[in-house]
Amino acid sequence: MKIQCLGAAEGVTGSCYYIQTDKYQFLIDCGSFQGDFEVNKQNRVPFDFDPSQLDFIILTHGHIDHSGRLPKLIQGNYHKPIYMTRGTASLVEILLLDSAKIHENDNDKENDKRKKAGLEPLDPFYSTEDVINILPYFYPLPYDSPHSPVDGINFSLIPAGHLLGSAHVYLQVEGKTLVFSGDIGTQHNPLLMPPEDAPPADYVFMESTYGNRLHDRSQNGYALLRQAIIKACQAKGTVIIPAFSVGRTQEIIYGLNQLPYDKAFASIPIYVDSPMAIEATKVFNQGLAGMRPEIIKSLEGKDHPFDMRQLTYVSDATKSFQLNFDKTPKVIISASGMCDAGRILHHLKAYLDKASTHVFFVGYQSQESLGRKIQSGLSPLTILEETVDNKCQIKTFSGFSGHADQGELVQWISQQKSPKKIFLIHGEKDSIQVLKNLLEDKFDYPTYVPKLYEIIDL
Repeated sequence: MKIQCLGAAEGVTGSCYYIQTDKYQFLIDCGSFQGDFEVNKQNRVPFDFDPSQLDFIILTHGHIDHSGRLPKLIQGNYHKPIYMTRGTASLVEILLLDSAKIHENDNDKENDKRKKAGLEPLDPFYSTEDVINILPYFYPLPYDSPHSPVDGINFSLIPAGHLLGSAHVYLQVEGKTLVFSGDIGTQHNPLLMPPEDAPPADYVFMESTYGNRLHDRSQNGYALLRQAIIKACQAKGTVIIPAFSVGRTQEIIYGLNQLPYDKAFASIPIYVDSPMAIEATKVFNQGLAGMRPEIIKSLEGKDHPFDMRQLTYVSDATKSFQLNFDKTPKVIISASGMCDAGRILHHLKAYLDKASTHVFFVGYQSQESLGRKIQSGLSPLTILEETVDNKCQIKTFSGFSGHADQGELVQWISQQKSPKKIFLIHGEKDSIQVLKNLLEDKFDYPTYVPKLYEIIDL
């Protein structure tokens, strides 16, 4: 059996693992690379396989860095099952359709430039039609239910606690057992059940996003966020919170909603400016497997977990642009969470050069993202092809991460008895190296850090 790492090797995006056995070939995830121009160019690199020859795909969860290249496979005549949980199936459709719109819009802008330069137009990376064409191949499965897609290969999807529907993949193939962690959730997600520990296996492919740090949970993160919002708005400022539309936005709304009543906070308008967040919230409202029982129960009651009196969900584009001219102190929660696309860009362009603006980061910012540049205080920045001075006040709330921290990663892997190899993936180099040293020293686990496009022979 051979496994080729086609993404998320010595990096945190583009998750895709191509597995070949004597008889079959399949993928674990097929995600997009996300970051600056050079990183995004990796999405255009042709696949190292023929999509039409794949026998099946297993998807760990819906985030675009794990699912975003699936529509490209349709262009290569892929017509086989894509296995995932029901929660993932519901969310990934929303995410991929939004991604297609972004690709189409970016492509239109690029073709306008090419037309002026007398160059031939380009096709988008993929289109809405490509997404629609791949949806019939989604094959939802329940958690912890063994499935055999072909003779001699069995797998189960194990709750991962990272995103609604997220799963670890436990594989039995050619007499070997493998675990692909996908993204490992935290024990403290307010909406989801904690991740289950990795079952003992011969080989484990383990994410390492926070392999070098611990999340600060010494205080209530939602209370700290609310205090910061009140302080900023009392100073006549606007608070911008870049947040992933799927998962993080719902967590923030729920967490703020659970705090005791505060008159000052209740008077502050909050806008969730993301059509995708609105659609995702509808999925969360279904109370699917993997959510905490108390959340499912609250969905049936009067006090809805994803609503507040001062909260407005913004779907209309005109209303979104009007927020940029509204001088009233307020909170704008918008996507994308790393500030690389979506409506958040218009708000940042309008507000970033004002000292009264506060940008609160509640999620991981990859090294190459615009969000990381803002977070680092870099100035000036290019946003929507315009130069913008970064004069805002910046605050990072680390306790909201959807990824396990170092301690939780160690707990997740600690049930391994005698693994033949732990492969550390999905992390920046320093995070991976710290976790590698820790696992070798604490457990004497044999670890290895694969390189991008490397082929591993098991």
